[in-house]
Parts: sequence; structure tokens; C-alpha cells
Amino acid sequence: PRAPNWPQWIVRGRRIGHDMDRPRAPKFGHDMNRPGAPTPRPRDGSRAPTPQVYGLVFLFKWTGERDDRPCLDADSAPPGLFFAKQVVNNACATQAILGCLLNSADAEGLELGSTLGDLKTFSLELPYDMRGLAIENSEPIRTAHNAFARPEPFVSEEKRATKDDDVFHFITYVPFGGRVYELDGLKAGPVDLGEAGAAGWLPTARAAIEARIQKYAASEIKFNLMAIVRDKRAALAERKALLEAAGDAAGAADADAQLADEAGKRAEWAAENIRRHHNYVPFVVDLFKILAEKGKLAGMVEDA
Repeated sequence: PRAPNWPQWIVRGRRIGHDMDRPRAPKFGHDMNRPGAPTPRPRDGSRAPTPQVYGLVFLFKWTGERDDRPCLDADSAPPGLFFAKQVVNNACATQAILGCLLNSADAEGLELGSTLGDLKTFSLELPYDMRGLAIENSEPIRTAHNAFARPEPFVSEEKRATKDDDVFHFITYVPFGGRVYELDGLKAGPVDLGEAGAAGWLPTARAAIEARIQKYAASEIKFNLMAIVRDKRAALAERKALLEAAGDAAGAADADAQLADEAGKRAEWAAENIRRHHNYVPFVVDLFKILAEKGKLAGMVEDA
């Protein structure tokens, strides 16, 4: 789980997830191939087709409650299903994303890059705990993860969660081989939730998530459910190409405008991520020094 004892291995936020393919997080998203995003909603307001969902990542308050559901060991798990024990504190978010990607390698529109492909090939025959160590020892994954750690210059690395702290945890729900699995790195193995029905695998996953939420008090609202889907830009580029081939200049121009919107969003997200993990402490300290030298700091403190 995620607790406030984080010198390293911290990831959070939808925009951070997007921006893990930026240069300062080398090869995490681009080379390792982030799945792309859903088919966009048309601008005329009509409902777009439901995007393909590769997996769900669920965030909840971790209480250490007992769970008697059986876990699959390496011998009983289906061949090719990737599960790893979490061996690094605060790595559950990244491990949840990896659990989805490494079990979706054959999905349409998703191709693993060399880093994740090599990791899966190397570790698939290892025990669950050794797979977790393989993730820990992957330099590209660790670099990408730690690139988004927020600077905490005045917080001791020895701080640990207390009984009064809220501790959160990420887990993954993925379809694999016609069945649905819950992947929780704190458990002994994956949990088989049952077959994916005629309506797809999401209803099975939804039932498991709702059952987990119902264990909490009705006033508890600290949950977050995220889906890993295709990149909107990929779907828009495909749509634009089809419209151009059909001679629909207006439709192609509309798709181009939506691509520009998506580029603008990502520029904003990139700027936000830079601000999120930039260390502003030296700037603030120097600002206080200048204000003190000019005799303005005391008055500002009194007025605050």
C-alpha cells in the first residue's frame, strides 16, 4: 500500500500516467508502449462507441482486512498470466499498471515495447516474489516511477504510517483467457473472479469492485477507479485517415481539430507534471532572504 514513508517509488494522478512517456522518464511509456485511448465523442454530441478497456486500476483505503478468497499459485494459474508480489513500498500504483499491460500484450492496439517485453519474457517462469524483484531491479521502470516523486525536502525518510493515517492501495482487474482476474501484489497470488460473460468482462470486474466497496461504511468515499484504454490520438488518426480516403474533407478537418485539442491537453499535463515534481524550496528561501533584506518580511508576516 501507499503510506507516508516515501523516499522513492511514488506515482499518482491521471496526468502523471499519461506523461510517463516524456523524455525525463525514458522509455517508460513510449518505448514500453502505453496503450492508447478511447474513441472520441463526436462533436455533434452523439455518443461515441465504448472504447476497448485493457484493464481497470482500483484505488481504495487499505485496512488489512482478512480475505478468504483462494489465490492461484504458479502451478494453478493459467500459462502466461503475469502476477508479481509487491516487494517495494509505495510501488503498488506502478505495479498495478504493469499488471494490466503485461497481461494485455495480445490485445488489439497494444504492443509491448522492448523494456516490458524483455521483463515479461525474463520473469514469467520465476516465482511471484522473484517477479516483484525483477520489477524492482528494472532501471527504466524505477527511473520512470521516481521521475514523478514529489520533492519532500523537510520530511524525514524515516516517517512511517500510524494508526491514524489513511493508507491507500492500488489493485488491477484484467481479462485473460476468457476469465477475469484480480491482481493484488500484497496477496499470495491472483484471484480468479470467474468467466467473462456474454456482455464482456467488465460486469464481472464491477461486481468484485462493488463487493469490496460495500465492506466500508456508507460515508466512505475515498475510492478511485481508472481504466487503461487506447490513446485518443491513435483513434483520431485512424478516423482522419478513413475520412480522407472517403473524400470527406469536413470530417477530416474536424478530426484534425480534435487531434490539436488532444495535443493541447498533453502540453498542459506536461507543464503540470513539471510543476508537480519541481523543487521550489530554493526559490522560496531566496525570496524570503530578499524580502528580509529589504525589510518587508516582518510586515508581511504580521499582515498574514
